[in-house]
Amino acid sequence: MIKSLYDLRRYLLFVIFYLILSILVISNNDNFHIEKVFAHQFTPNETATFVSTVYQLQVELELVSTNLANNNSSLAQNHAGKASTLLTQRILAEIAEDNPKLASDLNNRLVELQTITSTSTGKVQSTSQVVNDLDERLSEDALVRMAQLQPDSSNFLQGLTKTLGSIFAGDDKEIREQNAKTEALALANVIDSILVNYGNAYQVGFDMTNMSNMVMPIENDNAVPIVINNSSDGRMSATSNMNMTAHSVNTLSNAITQHGNEMNDGYLLVNVSDYQSAQALVIQASKIFNEKLRFTEMNNKNITGFITNLENGLTQLNNVVTNRDSPMDVMMVVHTKIHPNLLEAFGLQLHK
Repeated sequence: MIKSLYDLRRYLLFVIFYLILSILVISNNDNFHIEKVFAHQFTPNETATFVSTVYQLQVELELVSTNLANNNSSLAQNHAGKASTLLTQRILAEIAEDNPKLASDLNNRLVELQTITSTSTGKVQSTSQVVNDLDERLSEDALVRMAQLQPDSSNFLQGLTKTLGSIFAGDDKEIREQNAKTEALALANVIDSILVNYGNAYQVGFDMTNMSNMVMPIENDNAVPIVINNSSDGRMSATSNMNMTAHSVNTLSNAITQHGNEMNDGYLLVNVSDYQSAQALVIQASKIFNEKLRFTEMNNKNITGFITNLENGLTQLNNVVTNRDSPMDVMMVVHTKIHPNLLEAFGLQLHK
């Protein structure tokens, strides 16, 4: 007997769960095993890596369309090639898990886009339609991947119950926090990609994602080498010497200012497609912040100041990239304005 609203809610959850499983089984005439669908439980870092790759794919695809509209098929081909590089076998397999048709279409369309030569009105329009279609479907796939990520859910039933529970009881704060952390990690990966593309555009010859490459010889024994990297699995990493204090950030900023002239010399833009990618990724980073992170509330933590500083850092990043400033200036904004506030606001764990 249902004695309370709580019991009724639990009853409805399990009824819906049963119906979903029934529909899935009935809708597939092959030898269907439910574990095939839910076998891959993604960790937050894996999900962040996937989502950030989707963001980067969308940027490169849009640049294909933009350059073709600007009568530059060569740059369009370059960006199609960069998108193809992002679509690794692992990413393609992960997309295929949820959407085999999208994986197949992406693979085929990228092959076609890399050989595009015509900039006729008809070709520009058809390419734009293809890009818009892939963009929408990639966004949907990223949402599906985020929905699979439920905190403290050791099995599918528990995760689904938690998700459906949030439908009846309102948004689950724990779920929102986990999603925010995942989006923050995805944003960190996109920021890293900005640094990589900007470095390639100017052929800097060093890793711009490594903060220690910013430290100049300073007549001060208090200078502390600081390294912030994103490892290949999407986790942010730091050396054991990491000291992200206000003093170290200010010291580093002063060093950049004191040695600004010598660091601004010698860098020439040599790769336009990489610069375009960096510029477009900055816009994407701001979009992620505004749509996914700006209004986040973390449990028992006032992050308003960090969010404001992060927004200001993204604005500064847009300015220095748009103005084609020195790679060192770009690094300074990322490593002293964006990374510290991103880490503090969303409680990201550093991988040592």
